[in-house]
This record gives sequence, structure tokens and C-alpha cells, in this order.
Amino acid sequence: MDLKGMIDEWREIIGEPDTTNSHWSSNTIPTTWANEFYRRAAVKLGTLPIKERTYTIATTVSLNANTFSVDKANIYIRPSNAWRELAIRDVTDLYAIDPDWENAAVGEPAYFVRMETFLARLYPPPNSSNDGQVTSVKTHGLEFPTALSADTDVPDLPVNIQDLFPYWMSHKAFMRLGDKERSTEQLILVSSALKDMQSKTTRFSKSRGWIWMPESYIDPEGLFQSVY
Repeated sequence: MDLKGMIDEWREIIGEPDTTNSHWSSNTIPTTWANEFYRRAAVKLGTLPIKERTYTIATTVSLNANTFSVDKANIYIRPSNAWRELAIRDVTDLYAIDPDWENAAVGEPAYFVRMETFLARLYPPPNSSNDGQVTSVKTHGLEFPTALSADTDVPDLPVNIQDLFPYWMSHKAFMRLGDKERSTEQLILVSSALKDMQSKTTRFSKSRGWIWMPESYIDPEGLFQSVY
């Protein structure tokens, strides 16, 4: 189901098919709700895409805005002209390695340190042979899916999960309108369908010895719990 189909069905569910006589005359807010569900469903079902990204060598590296995790990082070192794996660390590790890391001497980076959600640091800072070299840091990791924006955009999810988008959007709309009962009905429908999908996929994977997601995973972050 593409974005236009989702919005059209959502308008039918909430009983406002005429955009000229609706609480939502434009598609901006329902599109936001669709993308909210897209991200939550991808996390819930463990279907976040693995992406390769390249960055310019610098002391600090601004990560792509869709980055969820960085699981592997490599750097192309000059003058040896060879790829080298960077050890991935967090800020706590960096302080343990070098309490005075902010004043570290330049050299050939050995660590890729996640400083903030979308900011990483190379340690030690790159020397003049490497600083500023484009496409010379390569990362692999999970990313949130690219947001839906065009009418013809289709989420990279199974068709039966695509069918749930209008119901999640209706949950948000009824919540906004103060209709607690109908909002909760839509939320229960979506949550039940997702849990059923997750359960079946997990059992199927386990029967074949595939690693997918532990059976004990039941919405630990409350992604689909009612806000009431």
C-alpha cells in the first residue's frame, strides 16, 4: 500500500473523506503519523535496514540522521593506502583510554567513538596525511527507514503490516479528537496484529535455527501501549 492509499483509507476510517470538510485538510499530519508508525513497526519487528555509509575523515564525524547503530567502522589510512578496522567505543571507554582525550596528539585514528546520537569522534585525531580525506571512513549499521513522502512511496514492510498504517493513523486522529474509545480500539487492533506477526516469524526462524529475535521480546519500550 502506498502513502496515498494509506491516507485515503485513514480518511474513510475516521469518517472524513472530504478534505474540504475535515479536521485535517492537508496530508501533512497524517503523513507524520504514517512515518511514526513506520519507524515503530520496523523496530518492533526487527526489520531495520543495514546500511553502508561513507564519511570524510575528521576529528568529529556527523552521522546520517537515520542512524540507529554503528556496528562496524573502517578507515582508509594514508600513506599506507590500506583499509583498517576502527574499534567502536563509547564516551566512557574514551575517558578510560585517555582522560585528557580532548588534547590528544594527532595520529592515525584507531577508535570510532559514539559521542552523541548523530556525532562520532575519531581517536586519536587524524594527522595531516588523513584529515579531510573524503569517503575514507566507512560504516555499517542499522538505520531507521527512509521517511515516506511521495504519494507513491511504499514502506519496506510485509503487505499485511502495510495494511495496519491507516489504523495506527486513526488511533492518533481519534486520540487528537478526544475519542478515547475509538482510539483504543484502533491501537488494540494494530498491537495485536504486530504481536501475532512477530510471534509467527520468531517461531518460523527458530525452527530453522535462524537468529532473529528472542521470544521474550514483548514491546519492552512500550512502543504500542495505550497513552491513556
